[in-house]
Amino acid sequence: MGVYSRFKKNPEGFRALVELLEATPMSRRQKMIDIGMAEDPEYTQKALQYIFNFRDIIALPDVELAEVVAKSPARSLAYALYTQAEDVRQKFLRNAQPPLAAEVKDLLAIPVGARESGGAQIKIITIARELEKKGLVRTKQIPFALEET
Repeated sequence: MGVYSRFKKNPEGFRALVELLEATPMSRRQKMIDIGMAEDPEYTQKALQYIFNFRDIIALPDVELAEVVAKSPARSLAYALYTQAEDVRQKFLRNAQPPLAAEVKDLLAIPVGARESGGAQIKIITIARELEKKGLVRTKQIPFALEET
């Protein structure tokens, strides 16, 4: 029995796999992907098509990004944005309510390591995925049922 078999058995398993991959740090995620590719490359490739990464969050339309920003804690936003270019920071700040934007600007002055920044980006991705479930984010919607191929 393979590692991915538990995801395949459950009707919501595909979504669970995608969400697990999104919430896993890159070093461990790659190991999971490698196992999946050895076990069932087609299923794994389909899952990879729906994974949100932070670049996807940056590319969200302003209306959807504003939803993500509004649900995100200021510290998480600041840490996630710490390693980003100024234009990306400004895009997020433009989509934040003024009190949140001010708090994020203050927090951006605090140095943050790559690990903390990466963890915060995963938190923002998780928030975006929760909003996708509610229909507030339409980018990379995971299908309810995965057609058998």
